[in-house]
Amino acid sequence: MRTCCNTGYARGACPNFPTGDAPDAVRFGIVRRIDGVATVRYVVERNHHPFDHGTLELPEGEGRQPANEEHAEILERQARAFLLSYLRRTSEGANL
Repeated sequence: MRTCCNTGYARGACPNFPTGDAPDAVRFGIVRRIDGVATVRYVVERNHHPFDHGTLELPEGEGRQPANEEHAEILERQARAFLLSYLRRTSEGANL
């Protein structure tokens, strides 16, 4: 096996991992889907423990709502990628 930087928990194992108190991984899950809007729960982890958590309301189409904060844009983009991947794997997302 080889060590990869993109599988989470890369602190100390990847030269590209930021120094300081940056989180290690983000996990996503679908809470509900109503009228073309998905509620996505996220959990940000640091050292294998919850660091931050919350939900995002995302339209299920390709459209995007602007992020409220600069650092939130990365989280929102990751959540959108998760949602689009989820929709592609389900019959509802066959047209995406």
